Amino acid sequence: MDQKIEKIVWTTKALNTYNSIINYLEKEWTEKEVQNFISETNSLILSLTRYPEIGRPSQKRKNTRIYLLNKHTSLTYHFSARKTQITILLFWNQKRNPKDFSY
Repeated sequence: MDQKIEKIVWTTKALNTYNSIINYLEKEWTEKEVQNFISETNSLILSLTRYPEIGRPSQKRKNTRIYLLNKHTSLTYHFSARKTQITILLFWNQKRNPKDFSY
Protein backbone atom coordinates (compact mmCIF):
# COMPACT_ATOMS: atom_id res chain seq x y z
CA MET A 1 0.00 0.00 0.00
CA ASP A 2 1.29 3.46 -0.90
CA GLN A 3 -0.48 5.43 1.83
CA LYS A 4 1.20 8.65 2.95
CA ILE A 5 0.70 9.39 6.62
CA GLU A 6 0.57 13.12 7.20
CA LYS A 7 -0.03 13.22 10.93
CA ILE A 8 0.93 11.27 14.06
CA VAL A 9 -1.22 11.95 17.13
CA TRP A 10 -0.45 10.73 20.66
CA THR A 11 -3.32 10.17 23.08
CA THR A 12 -2.91 11.14 26.71
CA LYS A 13 -2.88 7.44 27.59
CA ALA A 14 -0.09 6.81 25.08
CA LEU A 15 2.01 9.63 26.52
CA ASN A 16 1.39 8.43 30.07
CA THR A 17 2.28 4.80 29.34
CA TYR A 18 5.35 5.85 27.30
CA ASN A 19 6.59 8.09 30.12
CA SER A 20 5.85 5.39 32.67
CA ILE A 21 8.09 2.95 30.80
CA ILE A 22 10.87 5.53 30.54
CA ASN A 23 10.59 6.30 34.27
CA TYR A 24 10.80 2.59 35.07
CA LEU A 25 13.85 2.14 32.84
CA GLU A 26 15.55 5.14 34.42
CA LYS A 27 15.04 3.71 37.91
CA GLU A 28 15.78 0.05 37.25
CA TRP A 29 18.13 0.01 34.27
CA THR A 30 20.87 2.11 32.70
CA GLU A 31 20.78 5.11 30.41
CA LYS A 32 21.63 2.74 27.55
CA GLU A 33 18.29 0.90 27.94
CA VAL A 34 16.42 4.19 28.15
CA GLN A 35 18.04 5.40 24.93
CA ASN A 36 17.42 2.04 23.23
CA PHE A 37 13.71 2.24 24.08
CA ILE A 38 13.44 5.82 22.82
CA SER A 39 15.33 4.89 19.65
CA GLU A 40 13.16 1.79 19.05
CA THR A 41 10.03 3.89 19.49
CA ASN A 42 11.22 6.66 17.15
CA SER A 43 12.28 4.11 14.55
CA LEU A 44 8.90 2.38 14.69
CA ILE A 45 7.01 5.66 14.35
CA LEU A 46 9.09 6.52 11.30
CA SER A 47 8.32 3.08 9.84
CA LEU A 48 4.61 3.59 10.54
CA THR A 49 4.59 6.75 8.44
CA ARG A 50 5.75 4.66 5.49
CA TYR A 51 4.05 1.34 6.27
CA PRO A 52 1.01 2.09 8.44
CA GLU A 53 -0.33 -1.46 8.24
CA ILE A 54 2.84 -3.04 9.64
CA GLY A 55 1.18 -3.99 12.94
CA ARG A 56 -1.14 -6.95 13.32
CA PRO A 57 -4.85 -6.09 13.27
CA SER A 58 -6.63 -6.00 16.61
CA GLN A 59 -9.26 -8.68 17.08
CA LYS A 60 -11.37 -6.34 19.20
CA ARG A 61 -11.29 -2.95 17.46
CA LYS A 62 -11.61 -1.89 13.85
CA ASN A 63 -8.66 -0.02 12.31
CA THR A 64 -6.56 -0.68 15.40
CA ARG A 65 -3.20 -2.39 15.08
CA ILE A 66 -0.67 -3.77 17.53
CA TYR A 67 3.08 -3.89 16.98
CA LEU A 68 5.53 -5.74 19.22
CA LEU A 69 8.15 -3.06 19.85
CA ASN A 70 10.41 -5.39 21.83
CA LYS A 71 9.93 -8.53 23.94
CA HIS A 72 8.57 -6.44 26.82
CA THR A 73 6.45 -3.79 25.12
CA SER A 74 3.85 -3.50 22.39
CA LEU A 75 2.55 -0.34 20.77
CA THR A 76 -1.15 -0.05 19.95
CA TYR A 77 -2.25 2.45 17.32
CA HIS A 78 -5.23 3.42 15.21
CA PHE A 79 -4.73 3.84 11.48
CA SER A 80 -7.12 6.02 9.51
CA ALA A 81 -6.42 5.90 5.78
CA ARG A 82 -9.18 8.43 5.19
CA LYS A 83 -7.55 10.97 7.51
CA THR A 84 -4.00 9.89 6.55
CA GLN A 85 -3.35 9.80 10.27
CA ILE A 86 -2.01 7.44 12.90
CA THR A 87 -3.12 7.81 16.50
CA ILE A 88 -0.84 6.20 19.05
CA LEU A 89 -3.13 4.74 21.69
CA LEU A 90 -1.07 2.82 24.21
CA PHE A 91 2.24 1.24 25.14
CA TRP A 92 1.57 -2.12 26.78
CA ASN A 93 3.85 -4.12 29.07
CA GLN A 94 3.69 -7.70 27.77
CA LYS A 95 4.01 -9.07 31.31
CA ARG A 96 0.67 -7.59 32.36
CA ASN A 97 -2.48 -9.68 32.45
CA PRO A 98 -3.81 -10.00 28.87
CA LYS A 99 -7.36 -9.83 30.22
CA ASP A 100 -6.69 -6.18 31.08
CA PHE A 101 -5.76 -5.38 27.48
CA SER A 102 -8.82 -3.78 25.88
CA TYR A 103 -7.51 -3.52 22.33
